[in-house]
Amino acid sequence: MGEILTIVVIAAGAFIGTNLDNLLLLVALHRRFGDHARMVTAGYFSGMILIGAISFVIGEAGEFVPIAYLGLLGLIPILIGVHGLIALTRNKQSEEMTGPGIYKNHHAIFITVLMTQLSNSADSIITFSVLFADSADVADYLIAPTFLAMTGGFAWLSLYALKRRRLGNFLARYGNYVTPFILILVGIYVLSNTASDLMPG
Repeated sequence: MGEILTIVVIAAGAFIGTNLDNLLLLVALHRRFGDHARMVTAGYFSGMILIGAISFVIGEAGEFVPIAYLGLLGLIPILIGVHGLIALTRNKQSEEMTGPGIYKNHHAIFITVLMTQLSNSADSIITFSVLFADSADVADYLIAPTFLAMTGGFAWLSLYALKRRRLGNFLARYGNYVTPFILILVGIYVLSNTASDLMPG
């Protein structure tokens, strides 16, 4: 039970660490497209499912990498996290999508949200690819549903933050400071010989 909880916590942490910026974008997209919340949410879910699928495929390809080198993949999220810390010291923050206007075409809204998520999710793909590659098959069955559950949680949180301006402002102000440390912890987890490596396939 302890091993399962560890994997779920790490996967949830990886999702938070790589998707807080996407959450802010999602809130901005909800504001921009007004009453078309369903299409925004559908585009978000489609984009995240595609990101999860791409990560899984790349991670499965990682099984062909010798086990002795798999742990070194943990350097990737660590480097992303360090880069995030450096960016913060230089006061580089991601910009939210702003501007007036509501698209009337539902398909255009769907495609806009989906492409926005994809274009802003390179860190998610890299991090979850590393997790899938470093984990035994049994752990993959825990990482994937955790990814989906967190996607649903973020979709709900974006709508909640839209109605609670203080929460939206809090996420925008402090989110960038949290994510680098989470990614560094995920990288350390992969580098170490942890539960997901020990679970039988």
